[in-house]
Amino acid sequence: MEQKNIPLTLKSGEKIFAWYMTPARSPRAIICLSHGWGEHSLRYKHWAERFIKQDYAFLAWDHIGHGQSDGKRGHVNSYGDFMEEINLAINKANALFPGVPVVLYGHSMGGNIAINFALRESNPFKLLVTTSPWIELTKENPALLRGVIKILNSTLPALSLNAPINANGISHIPEEVEKYKTDPLNHGKITPRLVTEISKAAKYANDNIDKLEKPFLIIHGDADPITSHKASYNLSSKCKTCSYIPINNMYHELHNDTAQDEVFSLIKEWLSGNLD
Repeated sequence: MEQKNIPLTLKSGEKIFAWYMTPARSPRAIICLSHGWGEHSLRYKHWAERFIKQDYAFLAWDHIGHGQSDGKRGHVNSYGDFMEEINLAINKANALFPGVPVVLYGHSMGGNIAINFALRESNPFKLLVTTSPWIELTKENPALLRGVIKILNSTLPALSLNAPINANGISHIPEEVEKYKTDPLNHGKITPRLVTEISKAAKYANDNIDKLEKPFLIIHGDADPITSHKASYNLSSKCKTCSYIPINNMYHELHNDTAQDEVFSLIKEWLSGNLD
């Protein structure tokens, strides 16, 4: 299960760090992972290894402004950059594994991005999976702060703001919390432009999710203190192809929490049912 790094380049010339892993046998599908805000894709290597053992290939990348990719930390010039990333990733997946079905998998901010890709773009993939998607935050910003961000998005869109996640909200496992806190590639930076683009994209998803025709799975912990499980449920209720599964008492990073075995089994079974 060797990790192989691959170069992806945006039209702007900015480099995107990406990697993939492949099983010994011909893969049943390739999972393309879109990670969350403030983190990076190598935090999912242990999760990738689980899929590899089930004969799935796995491809992931660091979003612009994250991890080992170029760009100002926590900033995006345009939401279209995220769409371009996924197009590049799917094209690379198709080149590496011709004819193999693609599964788009997004966590948190990456879930927001993956859902919007499914609604906005034409590059084909077969299944959509999200965990703890950022549709709404569990605690929304006060109206005054939202007003300030709106002004800054027009005047200083790339202003770097400190907005670190409370790591205690990602997992019940102390070791996972500590790893998050000490990971040098994680950051707590965000800009008015990124906040605005994600918020607009969440509204777009809510307004258009009824048009989604692909099989879609949302899994969300009902004790998530970061992104709203209620917003995920409300989104799913508008989509005829969506299956929503709440996980009792779990926090934000389901792949790093105490129910991770259960969550993996649920995803594996859902993939098998929809691929077969």
